[in-house]
Amino acid sequence: MLEIKIEKSFKKDIERDKKSGLYSNIDFEILKTIIAALQNQDSLSPKYKRHPLKGKLKDIESVHIKNDWLLIFKIDEHYLNLIMLGKHTQVYKKFK
Repeated sequence: MLEIKIEKSFKKDIERDKKSGLYSNIDFEILKTIIAALQNQDSLSPKYKRHPLKGKLKDIESVHIKNDWLLIFKIDEHYLNLIMLGKHTQVYKKFK
């Protein structure tokens, strides 16, 4: 099992999304389930569209929790690094 590292940006993003009212408790339960699966290195359902990012972000991966709600993370030898959470526009604006 991987140890979880939470980036400061992820903490801010999850607080923002909880306050926004756009996501239900069920959505956050799905997020927890996805994080647990990643931590245990289990496979995810194809509906979550897990994929690596491209270019200078090639070591980072993305999972679609909902159609336009993404979890951005990186897995290395011992850690699951939770980097960012948000809509496409929020996530990719931070990487520019």
